[in-house]
Amino acid sequence: MIIDTHANKQMTKQQLKILIGINLLTILLVISPFLPGPGFLSKLTNTIFSLAQISSVFGLLLMPVGLLRTIKQRSQQDKKLLPLLLWTVPLCIIIFSIWGAGFAREISRQIAMHNAQNLITAIETFRTANDHYPENISQLQPSYIKNIPQPWIMGISGYTYEKKDDHFNLSFTQNVLLNFNFEVMIYDPMGNHTA
Repeated sequence: MIIDTHANKQMTKQQLKILIGINLLTILLVISPFLPGPGFLSKLTNTIFSLAQISSVFGLLLMPVGLLRTIKQRSQQDKKLLPLLLWTVPLCIIIFSIWGAGFAREISRQIAMHNAQNLITAIETFRTANDHYPENISQLQPSYIKNIPQPWIMGISGYTYEKKDDHFNLSFTQNVLLNFNFEVMIYDPMGNHTA
């Protein structure tokens, strides 16, 4: 009898580790477009984020089922992991696709803006030397900048450069809602920020 109780406690600890691991993985996947990393992952991470937003609606239906099954199994000696997952995973998706994403987007925006500083400096240096802005940012290499900086945020594919007559726009976008509503950040030295 003592061996069974010990084994049952070990199983509970193992289930707790699995539960925490699955929920942490879920959170990381949901906020992945706002985490530091290469921009070539932007399509994948933005798709995951959009799917998380859609699945959060369906998760609202699973949560009561999971909660009821979790409460029902409280008195049972052999507890199952599935009832806990049925409400904790949707809860993590809902929280982090709505509120957590907003906080993560703010941090990632600041990182992407900071990482654009060397590019902006190179563009202005080009203008000072040539009396005009470059037609495209590839003209900056290698004389004005060795490598074109990247935002280094997984959900941002890169910076978009647009030359105007007497100024330029440097912009990037971040997914806000279902991959069709984006936050647009534009740097314009003349202050004519439009989106």
